[in-house]
Amino acid sequence: MLYHQDIDNCISGSGITPSALESALAALGPALERMGRARADGSHALLNVPTRRDDLGAVMALAAHYRECFDDVLILGTGGSSLGGETLVFLEANDHAPRIQFLENVDPLGFEAVLATCDLSRTGVIVISKSGATPETLSQFLAILPRFCNAVGEQAMAKCMAVITDPVSEPLSPLRRIANNLSLPILDHDLEIGGRYAALTNVGLLPAAIMGLDPVRVREGAETVLASVFDEGDPTKSAPVIGAALAASLSQKGGISQAIMMPYLDRLHPFSFWFCQLWAESLGKDGKGMTPIAAHGTVDQHSQLQLWLDGPADKFFTLILGTPKDTGPKIDISPAATPAGNDDLAYLSKRRLGDLLAAAQEATVGTLAAHGRPVRVIRVKTIDEATLGALMMHFMIETILTAELFGVDPYTQPAVEEGKVLTRKFLLGQAEASTKGGDGP
Repeated sequence: MLYHQDIDNCISGSGITPSALESALAALGPALERMGRARADGSHALLNVPTRRDDLGAVMALAAHYRECFDDVLILGTGGSSLGGETLVFLEANDHAPRIQFLENVDPLGFEAVLATCDLSRTGVIVISKSGATPETLSQFLAILPRFCNAVGEQAMAKCMAVITDPVSEPLSPLRRIANNLSLPILDHDLEIGGRYAALTNVGLLPAAIMGLDPVRVREGAETVLASVFDEGDPTKSAPVIGAALAASLSQKGGISQAIMMPYLDRLHPFSFWFCQLWAESLGKDGKGMTPIAAHGTVDQHSQLQLWLDGPADKFFTLILGTPKDTGPKIDISPAATPAGNDDLAYLSKRRLGDLLAAAQEATVGTLAAHGRPVRVIRVKTIDEATLGALMMHFMIETILTAELFGVDPYTQPAVEEGKVLTRKFLLGQAEASTKGGDGP
């Protein structure tokens, strides 16, 4: 495996009993059988994405064009249309690549600030919306179209803009209709995979490929996780299945209501926010769920750890740790660097920056465990395409199975849809009547 999961600090005194965990694992048996059959017969699209290669030709061709032609690439999309790609492109590119910026919000000041940094004649745009009707994304797109038309001319729009959206023929979504009118390249969003599960599809892999990353390696990493669940004996011994049983048991029997995701590696910082959407939108239904919180080591040792240790004992911690020891620049405590004396800095003598990170991450694990907080540790040797693909698949499977134990559908988001409807009504001046129970004018 590309990572190792340790849950020792979540059992008994720090979390739940072994018998509670075993009971939850046993309850997952029917779901695992259904998923295994669906993976085998190809009826579960998400479980078959890692082995697909037929869709990557279009991704790589478009990525090569963007890499060759542009200094900047703007990704218009929000939620699942951006978080997966943003997580992947945070890795180091293999060679020269354009600067990619994700325009996720519709704050006018932030939007204008990004555009001000770009030469539009050397800027590519990718618009991503599964439904093709996301108001924020459509508004961003419609706001920049006139500027690009002025910068490159209407005839050249198809060379600098592309769209990823559902392949629905009738009725056409607004996004697909606009793309057709402008003859823009369109990549089909997988109809059976929702946005928050789409990181391993063209939604996440196109931005990654533009950065020079290898989509095949991302999927190969994801496949190692699926193999551990479905192809290597007892699935209840695989990391994502154990993770689901653990999370559900802590919620249902341990009084845990919050899930802290805390990687210690900067390249995983966006991963926390990708996880938060996946976890919140999939599980938060019918009064159930665990509130996800994104944290970042070592930063949050100095901002949240006080609460975690001395506040309510209602949190489940996942710490993702690297192997930074003996890496990074040396810490200079010579008299020339610290002329006032360095006796109080002796603990840093002959150390590197990575040594401090290694000590800090282990100290946080030990401190949380000593205070009886359930803390799961996931260790990785390196962060590359394969490892990130594995971590993403781990948490997608873990989320789906946790939803099974909660008794909720992990693929819907009815409350989000309500918000979208109300947003449209506000813009139409119908919100007041709607919130009072009327139908509006």
